[in-house]
Amino acid sequence: MKVGWDKKRRLDWRLTAWKNWDDPSSGEFISAMILTPNPESFMWKGLRKLYRTGPWTGPRTTGIIGLTQNPLYNYDFLNNEDEVYYMFTLKNSSIISIIVFNQTISLRQRLVWIPETKIWSVYQTLPQDNCDIYNVCGANGHCVLDASPICQCLVGFKPKSPQQWNATDWSQGCVRNGNWSCGVKNKDGFKRIVGMKLPDTTHYWIDEKMALEDCKARCLKNCSCSAYSSLDSTGAGSGCSIWFGDLVDL
Repeated sequence: MKVGWDKKRRLDWRLTAWKNWDDPSSGEFISAMILTPNPESFMWKGLRKLYRTGPWTGPRTTGIIGLTQNPLYNYDFLNNEDEVYYMFTLKNSSIISIIVFNQTISLRQRLVWIPETKIWSVYQTLPQDNCDIYNVCGANGHCVLDASPICQCLVGFKPKSPQQWNATDWSQGCVRNGNWSCGVKNKDGFKRIVGMKLPDTTHYWIDEKMALEDCKARCLKNCSCSAYSSLDSTGAGSGCSIWFGDLVDL
């Protein structure tokens, strides 16, 4: 199975659910790839984004656990001047596995056929949990599944609407605690965060060859820059990723 884009012909390969259980025409629940500088896949219900995989960082995408090391299938990602796609291939041809788009409950499920019991067993579900819901914590908020509440503002930020935030309505997200001293020497800095899904790459820039220290310097020179990271996290890391404006879907 391949999902992505033929860049030269501007054709995309996507997954689309049936309109309903009895009507196989195209429904509004889809999974497709967006062509950003580092493309990533989304799931939509109509115009509403439900889920995002996160960008590819070398060994995997940052938003799906269990893609690369699992006993069932291989997950491959290709991005060149002609096409960009991700593809699943089963490791054992004797195994029967399908992907089901459930329009009713807005879930994408991988099922495996169990011949002994003659049933389909759910192997993987996306979204996997509440933190997988797209932008559940709003701009500059990040989701921590084992925290209470699950939404936390990034360090240096506070809820935009404390009243709504305390009522577990996180849709307005977080804003900076004070004015940003952009361009003032020795006043600006960064907080290192590990183990977090990388932000939405809609407002984003990359350089495949730039060193991380140069990436940091470039970010500091731009008052719209919010965050930076290595483009490829394999080994010591390489390349530069830069985000501008609010950080979304953390």
